[in-house]
Formats: sequence, C-alpha cells, structure tokens
Amino acid sequence: MALKVDVSLCLLVIPIVLSLLLSSHHFAKADNETGKPLITATCSKTEFPDVCISTLESDPRSIRANLTGLSRIGLELAITEANETKAEALKLVNNAGSYESWAIRLACYDEFNSSVYQLEESLPYFDQLKYNESNRIVELFNGGLNYCINLGVAELSTRITFLRKFTTDIKAILHLLF
Repeated sequence: MALKVDVSLCLLVIPIVLSLLLSSHHFAKADNETGKPLITATCSKTEFPDVCISTLESDPRSIRANLTGLSRIGLELAITEANETKAEALKLVNNAGSYESWAIRLACYDEFNSSVYQLEESLPYFDQLKYNESNRIVELFNGGLNYCINLGVAELSTRITFLRKFTTDIKAILHLLF
C-alpha cells in the first residue's frame, strides 16, 4: 500500500517539476530577447503600440536592448521630446503678440519646465532599480501634460498629444519591470 502512494506522489511531482522547468526556460528566453521582436512584443502590451514601436525603433540602441534597456531608452526619448516641447513653449512666450497671450504662454512654459525637471528625475530612480518610483514620476508628468492645452496654447497640442501617448506607453513598459 505504501508503494502505491509513493508512485502516485512521484507521478504527481514529475509533471509539476517539468512544468516549472519549461516555464523558467520560456522566461529566460523572453529576458534575453532583443531587437524588433522584443520591441513589438513589449509595445503590444501598451495602449498606443504604433507610437511605442515607431518611437523606440527610431533609436538605434533599441535594436540591441533588452527589456530594461528598452525601458531606459524610452524614458530618455520621452525626456528629449519633453525638452524639445519646452523649447517650443519658450519660443511661443518670446513671440507672443499681446500681453494676454504672453501671460498664458508663460504660465504654460513655467508648468512645463517644472514637469520636465520632474521627468528627468525619473532616470536616477531607474538606475537605482526603483522602477515603481520612475513609473510614479512618469504618471505625474503625464497627468500634467494637458495644462498648456487647457490654457489655450493650441500650438503645442500635437507635441503634447504625442508625449501623452508615449509616456502612457512608457508607464506600461516600466510596469513590466516590477
């Protein structure tokens, strides 16, 4: 009778062990994946996969990056785009045709400037492997993106819409790391 229990237990344990071995092999393969397959697979888990894919593929470093590297590249690209948008906001301030327009554009620029500074702070947290903190900062940045549009600075709406989509995707990618 005892032999029957041992054999049954053994038959139960073997499939479990095999299942664990096969699944860990699958995860190891996913961790080592790079290039377009990784970009496509990662971006398919985001809200705006086309924006995600085209933006990440625009940076040649993405082809050789793993998921962690892809996440950092995404943050860097978002920061670059945010700084370019900030520069455009400053140009709008300097070219305002009236005091009212200048005041609105200056308020937009000031808010955007502080938001970009916050977004830049996500990189040190990322480098310390505090992905959840980087994600929180990106979420704060993303939440503040509509400020300029709500003020009536329509000239920035295309850039801000792109940033909103891409930072939403960056949040999803960062979430894959924790």
